[in-house]
Amino acid sequence: MIFVDLRDRTGVLQLVIDPQKFPEAGSLGLQDCLYAAGVLKERPDGQKNPKMVTGGVEMHVERFELLAKSKVPPFVVESDVKASEELRLRYRYLDLRRAPVQKSIIFRHKVISAMREYLNGYDFIEIETPILTRSMPEGARDYLVPSRLYPGKFYALAQSPQMYKQLLMVAGFERYYQIARCMRDEDPRHDRQPEHTQIDIEMSFVDEDDVFGLTEGMFVHIVKTVLNQELKIPFPRLPYEQSIRRYGTDKPDLRFGMEIINVKEALEEKDFPPFRDKGEIRGLMIDEGGGISRKRLDEINEQAKNAGLIGVFWAKREEKYSGSIAKLLDENTAAKLRFERGNLLIVTAGDDKVFPFLGQLRNELAAELNLHEPGFRFLWVTDFPIFEVDEKTGRLVPSHHIFTQPQAEDLKYLEKEPLTVHGRLYDLVCNGNELASGSIRNHNRQLQEKLFAIAGMAKKKYTMLLDALEYGAPPHGGIAPGIDRIVMILAGLKSLRDVIAFPKTTTAQGLLEGIPDAVSPEQLRELKIKFD
Repeated sequence: MIFVDLRDRTGVLQLVIDPQKFPEAGSLGLQDCLYAAGVLKERPDGQKNPKMVTGGVEMHVERFELLAKSKVPPFVVESDVKASEELRLRYRYLDLRRAPVQKSIIFRHKVISAMREYLNGYDFIEIETPILTRSMPEGARDYLVPSRLYPGKFYALAQSPQMYKQLLMVAGFERYYQIARCMRDEDPRHDRQPEHTQIDIEMSFVDEDDVFGLTEGMFVHIVKTVLNQELKIPFPRLPYEQSIRRYGTDKPDLRFGMEIINVKEALEEKDFPPFRDKGEIRGLMIDEGGGISRKRLDEINEQAKNAGLIGVFWAKREEKYSGSIAKLLDENTAAKLRFERGNLLIVTAGDDKVFPFLGQLRNELAAELNLHEPGFRFLWVTDFPIFEVDEKTGRLVPSHHIFTQPQAEDLKYLEKEPLTVHGRLYDLVCNGNELASGSIRNHNRQLQEKLFAIAGMAKKKYTMLLDALEYGAPPHGGIAPGIDRIVMILAGLKSLRDVIAFPKTTTAQGLLEGIPDAVSPEQLRELKIKFD
């Protein structure tokens, strides 16, 4: 008898084939496509495989047909694949046959289905918006598409449906959503793709609480539907500035503690030359810090110097204090810092650079010391500044996007001190990852033109929105959760590429398609394009 594992997307089933009845079965190879029908029988005692879902049964084949032969595959298609990611992406259609990859793609489908189900239940309307639009920078470079009919002019691939969803609010579709493809020509990053998918949600006559409540309810529904787990709502809220000062980032991971602490007040009576005249003296208190070696502390010291700080200083408390700042510590100081026996204190000093450094270090040490609690920890980060300074140009640029309504109490500072103005902006964060971003939009043309002027943005690029705002535009706001990242987090995966059927590499290449690719001279001539 010939035993064959037959696989489709529902799983694997063992076939039992009589070679005398079907001699062609003797030449079957890996990944051949076949048809079989027969009788499902319980396996004999001692032959059952508890490692397989179908390991208690087998099918005795009565009809058989070899539909297509397969070449020897470039790698063995199995769950625990040994091939490199580059090879698997080049033959992605084979990689997609592996059970873990199929599982993640099916999981993605279930998440999106749950999103649609929830929003449809709240009278939202799904509306598609154009992919080909005009170049309207929203924080990244546009992908440009040359026009054959209008030489020298271009379409742009939509970075998001931002303009269109606001126009839909003006049009009276007060509850809109869309599974939207977004294209952004950004520099390569490990957690970004040149194209990504978000669920775009916009509502009229709402404030932040309305958006938060709807979004929280949607995530409760998703997690219950696809994982059969409960989420506790409402999610906590944290203003941006507190997030930076407590966690060193605007996307803090709340699965562990170890917040950034202010060491300056506790050491104010100590004269320690490296800390003199330093605006910020901050640190991390690591419970049971014995897992951090002296070699690792030296590495952290170099990391701090590379970040433009003075390095780090440390102390450990056992029977006595030890470390580079042990002489600064006594019982009174330890009480102020809540410095318990067995703890390790790491301190650095400088300007505001201490916060991102300690925020990154906090995440690194949590991973090294296995501090993460299981589950999903959501929170809202709110009240972002509308503007920030571009480090390369020194110009004011929008911190999120320019279509946000400023906080009412900050409007008086808009022209004189724009960096102090906060917007009605919010991010949804889970386990240290930004899952969604949104805002209450500005629906007043004059104010929107003023925001464009402060950011040095040409308002003529956005005339369709500005004109629409003059026709009784309602107050509106929304949010855009990123589907790729949501699926990755909920599925417990590490890479966005694991939840996208045909992803690009971290260098924005499509190895399967061989893109980006050159085009023929004839195509370029037709588009009136030539290169110097």
